[in-house]
Amino acid sequence: MHDKLLITNLLRMQDTSLPKVFVIGHHKIATRSIHQLFKVDGYKSIHWKGGHIAETMLHNMRMSQPLLQGIDNALVYSDMEYVHNDGEFFYGHRLFPILDLQYPGSIFIFNTRNLESWIKSQLAHKSKKSGLYVRRIRKGLRTMFPDRKINNNDVIKMWRHTWQQHEDEVNRYFSGKNNLLRVDIESTESKKQLITSLRHYGYQLTSDDLPYVGATPKKRKISDRQSKSPN
Repeated sequence: MHDKLLITNLLRMQDTSLPKVFVIGHHKIATRSIHQLFKVDGYKSIHWKGGHIAETMLHNMRMSQPLLQGIDNALVYSDMEYVHNDGEFFYGHRLFPILDLQYPGSIFIFNTRNLESWIKSQLAHKSKKSGLYVRRIRKGLRTMFPDRKINNNDVIKMWRHTWQQHEDEVNRYFSGKNNLLRVDIESTESKKQLITSLRHYGYQLTSDDLPYVGATPKKRKISDRQSKSPN
């Protein structure tokens, strides 16, 4: 049984007939959960990689090369951003029109959530290596605006603007196209619909919900109650 599963997973990793999938919502919106959804079923998926995805995309863009050159052996890409300790930041998921042009037939997942809860999550986000995420963003804004005194309110203002700008750009670009899948990660029904749609594209996904990678225990309990509700 184990050998059969291993062979199945290897075949899925090598399947070039499936469309590539790009997760183009912001990070802290279940990007790791979406990554894990594919990974557990044997599909080659890469997530963040310490900012390597975004750095590769930026380098390739500067060199007029395909954005994924050097990392194009995967099927699924998520959390395509980097924020360095020195404050430099780049958001590769904002390049979705170029990805659509260079990798025809791909599908795009626009993952969303409540804006206010996303901002709270952004403010709380930190890593052992780099510390608070918002601190690095402040540093980047200070580099861009050296004559201004930057605080968290400025960062939040930028996040609100970026959120709306990105949503408008996604809506405008994909108007009339059929390769965008939307998912509200706070809606059980929306997550189920996403997985159903992915199956129609040929992905043999065994789960009917997103795994709760990185979710807080409180969020897990709430989601568990929702999934068990008869309604």
